[in-house]
Amino acid sequence: MTTKTDYNAIKELKEVYRPAQRGIVNGAEVEQISTVLEIKSRNDIELQNVRDMVVMLYSRWSEAARVKEGCVQETMELMDAMSAICCVIDQEKFNRGLEV
Repeated sequence: MTTKTDYNAIKELKEVYRPAQRGIVNGAEVEQISTVLEIKSRNDIELQNVRDMVVMLYSRWSEAARVKEGCVQETMELMDAMSAICCVIDQEKFNRGLEV
């Protein structure tokens, strides 16, 4: 059981998480993402729901950043973060034997 809404958890993660390196998620980042999103305590449906919400919110945030003048770097950082978060969630889904 989670202690916060998906939106609040994702918003909290957005404020504290920046990928250290593009395309690679290190152990500390996996732990941070897993802890903030409470991945281990979610059931299978909640896990898919939070993944869907991550994609929706980060896509909106990156689109908003993209339309601002000269904010390509911010857009790329948001998309990298979304990819890393989805990677951590997908790994948990895989470990549970779920379809990824």
